[in-house]
Amino acid sequence: MRRSLVFIHGRHSRPVDWVAAVQAGLQAAGRDPLPQYLDLVEVDYADVLHDVLASMPERELPIGERSDGFSDRQDMVRLSMHRFTVRPRSVYDFTPKEWVTRRIISRMPEIQRYQAFPTVRAAVRDSCLQQLPDGELLIIGHSLGAVVAFDLVHYLPPETHVNLLFTIGSPMARRQWRDALAEYGGKFPTADVGTWVNLVNKGDWVTAGDGIHLWYSQAIDAYASLGLGNHAEMHYLSSAPAGVAIGDALARSALGSGQ
Repeated sequence: MRRSLVFIHGRHSRPVDWVAAVQAGLQAAGRDPLPQYLDLVEVDYADVLHDVLASMPERELPIGERSDGFSDRQDMVRLSMHRFTVRPRSVYDFTPKEWVTRRIISRMPEIQRYQAFPTVRAAVRDSCLQQLPDGELLIIGHSLGAVVAFDLVHYLPPETHVNLLFTIGSPMARRQWRDALAEYGGKFPTADVGTWVNLVNKGDWVTAGDGIHLWYSQAIDAYASLGLGNHAEMHYLSSAPAGVAIGDALARSALGSGQ
């Protein structure tokens, strides 16, 4: 079976050596480096996101199959991530988070369109799905890319399985995003996604130090201290908790237990 590591960027596509960052995270966690057989894929949707005319007809949300083993897999992953799962206090805990988010997004018209219009989200999703390889995937979604990754796993083709959905710097704890994604409710496709880990930098201004498990119960929140204001994907991916999540997912895949 073809196996691929897929990276989905945030609001802007820019040249970053995300593979080197992943390798650094694996080393920091004491895990094996990326195997040679793994395909490395970067999904780019920036042209669609920033096109003011971009849209696609909405598709009916499929009812994803349930997996009785999903909670067991999450329990196993939670054990390996346990030292990173206690939420530290964040400096942003003393700020009006929802107000700040609204102010920031008001200056990002492409994000406003993505939030407000399902047809824009459908266009982004369609572009990403066309770029996804078949087989078994480990998907990394950064910032807005975390939202995009969460969206598209609900529409995976039959020949594709996600061993790990790994979201970093996700803004999905904020009310505006929860409202935009409300249609998904409890329809997460546990049969198509092996496990979901969400990594938060306590000093990240986008996450405001908040995890997402309270609203997306399928996710395991993990936390890191990567510096105040730091939202960069390179710092997230080169951290030890990222190395544990990715390295262990690769090990499970090699043993044939990714599903």
